[in-house]
Amino acid sequence: MKIGYNTWSMATVPYTVFVPELARMGFQSLAISVVPGYPIGGTYVQNAGDFTKWSASDRAHLKSMMVSHDLELASVVGNQPIIGDDQAKADIALARLRDTIDLCVELALPHQVVPALNTGSGGSPADFETHKHQLVDRLGELGDHAAKRGVIVCIEPHVGAAIDTPERSEWLIHAVGSPYVALDFDVSHFEVVNLPLEAAVARLAPLSKSVEIKDQHCRYLDQPEPENWRVPGNGVGKAFGPDGHPIEYQFLLAGEGTFDLPRYLSLMDRAGWRGAIGFEASVQCQMRPGYDALAEAKKIFHWMDRAWTVAGVSRD
Repeated sequence: MKIGYNTWSMATVPYTVFVPELARMGFQSLAISVVPGYPIGGTYVQNAGDFTKWSASDRAHLKSMMVSHDLELASVVGNQPIIGDDQAKADIALARLRDTIDLCVELALPHQVVPALNTGSGGSPADFETHKHQLVDRLGELGDHAAKRGVIVCIEPHVGAAIDTPERSEWLIHAVGSPYVALDFDVSHFEVVNLPLEAAVARLAPLSKSVEIKDQHCRYLDQPEPENWRVPGNGVGKAFGPDGHPIEYQFLLAGEGTFDLPRYLSLMDRAGWRGAIGFEASVQCQMRPGYDALAEAKKIFHWMDRAWTVAGVSRD
């Protein structure tokens, strides 16, 4: 299991900087975000990795840098909402995802598998029943294009999205029924609603072709807030636990929360996962005043490096 990093965590850092810097820190594998941008703390931030702004020489340069720094390209993050009743917007989103599938092929590195495409479902939990067949149809169409290009589309179960539980995740993968459609498994989205770690890993790791982690913590809103629970400047989200009780949560940076990374690694190893595991710094973390993505990445690597040692898992 290679130690990986997701560049969603550093929207303003160009590839000419993050490739050598992340390699120097010790990361072995990257998931590269190529979305146009996203809101951070209420401000829309353009992504330096927006692939539509790259020339042909940029793409060739990125590939050569990845090779020269001995990095794996595990996945390409192309997040676009798949659910939506505005057909014009849906057509634009799906076209961009098809173009990103083609980009995965273009960026594939010598002697490595073609990187996966990662995206989310969009929507909210309330949209699942009304839009689940739309989601299957659109994801199936993407899977058909991906199959022609030899790319796997990975859908990320996400707290607050239409696909937000293990049951919905399993249903979706089986309903689409394509070897070119799998999960992008980020266990933090289950940790923040107090779902058992063992159950999430056992059920979803076998359905996944891309894996990410964060640190995080959560608390029930009907109980007193623990002292110093809230990390200043960090975003906060709300959801419901499996028992229906309201929960408040924060996605956090390495070592700030309650995530037992060595235990998780042992469970993933037992589940047969042999790919990269990439850390993603949530937008909740990036909204902190003075957030320094490269400085935090160094801390993240050391946290992951220690956990790999404690868990005794291979870094191959």
